Amino acid sequence: MKKMIIATGLILTLAACSNSEEPSVNENTVEDGNATSENNAVNHGIEETEVKEEKTEKIGFTVDDQGNIIAADVPEEPASHLLAAYKEYIAAFNSEDIDRYMNTIAQDPDGFDREEDKAALVQAFETYDSVYETSDETIVKYEENRAEVFASLNVKMKAENSKDAVEQTARQVVIFKKENDEWKVSGVHLVGNQ
Repeated sequence: MKKMIIATGLILTLAACSNSEEPSVNENTVEDGNATSENNAVNHGIEETEVKEEKTEKIGFTVDDQGNIIAADVPEEPASHLLAAYKEYIAAFNSEDIDRYMNTIAQDPDGFDREEDKAALVQAFETYDSVYETSDETIVKYEENRAEVFASLNVKMKAENSKDAVEQTARQVVIFKKENDEWKVSGVHLVGNQ
């Protein structure tokens, strides 16, 4: 059973590779950034930042006083395309079709090495049956060529030829960027266990 728990963490990490050098698990301590911002919303942003062309961007999401995820203001058509790209990313993972999955990934992702991710997932797909179930899909940041989608994630996983299964929940923020006018996954950050 310990192997299954470790493997679940591995599966979460494989599909959520980031360039963070710090752990992205919120252990619900004071240092985890649960501070109130000036508009009285709780900021659950990840402490890490991405540096691109001398621009620093925080990755994360914000909740209101009732604990609801605050959505970005996104025009209807880009929002539907972005959420469709997110749903395809999850469906491709669940199908364990590596070509379909890699088609959802940016050619030049910012948060991980594309070929390393592919090799690790091929091995994981051969070893484990994994299913991602998502809820609360919300676009939390939007720019014309870059966006972030928050989701609650439930991972069900079992080793091939085994009856033992493990479930783990987490929250994730998937970073998308536009390539050839299509939304592609450029980075994935686990925000922490729920």
